[in-house]
Amino acid sequence: MPSNLEIIKLNDLRLSARIISEQLRQGIHSGIRVGVGSEFEQYRHYRPGDDLKRIDWKYFSRSGKYMVKESTTESNLHISLILDLSGSMNYTENGFSRLEYAKNLLASLAYLAFLQGDSLSYYTLKEGYLTQKVAPTLKSFQRILYYLALEKASGTWPLDAPQTALPLDRNRELIVWVSDFLQKNEEWENLVEKFRHPRKELMLVQLLGEQELDFNLQGNLIFRDLETGREMLRDGQVLKSEFKKNFQSYLDHLDAKFQQPQVHLLRESIQTPLATLARKILNLKKLS
Repeated sequence: MPSNLEIIKLNDLRLSARIISEQLRQGIHSGIRVGVGSEFEQYRHYRPGDDLKRIDWKYFSRSGKYMVKESTTESNLHISLILDLSGSMNYTENGFSRLEYAKNLLASLAYLAFLQGDSLSYYTLKEGYLTQKVAPTLKSFQRILYYLALEKASGTWPLDAPQTALPLDRNRELIVWVSDFLQKNEEWENLVEKFRHPRKELMLVQLLGEQELDFNLQGNLIFRDLETGREMLRDGQVLKSEFKKNFQSYLDHLDAKFQQPQVHLLRESIQTPLATLARKILNLKKLS
C-alpha cells in the first residue's frame, strides 16, 4: 500500500484519488454507495434474494459464474468542499505539508462523490475571504482537481475581515471543511456559527502534525510563525510542558465549542494514511 509521501509525491491528484479510492474498496467498508442506477460501476457475486434480471447472463455464458451488475445511484445531496489557505497550512512534517495532505484528501472525497453522482462545489478561505472556485456543474470534479493543484497557502486572518456571505439556496448540503483550525481569537468559532443552518451539515476536518499533537522536540530550536514570519529561539525541552498544556487546552476548547447540532469535528494527524482518514469521514457522516 503506497504511503502518504508516495501518494503525494506523485503530484497527480487524479491518480492519487483513484489510488485512495482503491484502498477504500479493499477495506471492510468502502463508503461508496452502489445500487440500481443508470451507470455501470462493478460486478459482484450473486446473492440469494437478488433480482435475477440483474444477473449478467453474457458474463455467465463466458465464465459460468453468476455475477450481478452494480451501479452508482442518484443522490440529492450537494457537497461543498472548503480548503483553508492560511499560511499555517504550509506546516511540513516527514517530507510533505499539511496543504499537500489536504489537497489529496479533498481530491479523493471529490472523486468518491463524483462516482456517487453527488453535485459538488469548491471554496477556499484565504485572509478572511471565502471564494467560490467551482460551482456545481457536470464538470465540477475535473475543475476541482484543476484548482486544487494550483492552490498556494499564505498570509494570516485579518481581525477586520469582512462578513462572509453564505449561499442558502440548497435543500440539502454537506460542507466538508479541511483546515488546522488554528486561530488567534475566535475567528473559526464565529465563522462556523455563521455557517450553521438547518439545511447544512458541517464536517470539520482538523489536520494536525505529530509534533503539534505530541510535542517531542529537544535542544535550542528556531520556531517560525508560518502566517506572520516571526521567529523566536526557544529550548524545546523547556517549552514542551507549556506547549502541550496550552495546546491541549485549545483543543478541548474547540471540542466544546463545536459540540453543536449538525456540526461534526474530526481531528487527525497528517501522518494518518489518507485512505484511513477518508474512510473515517465517510463512516462518520455516511456519505455512502
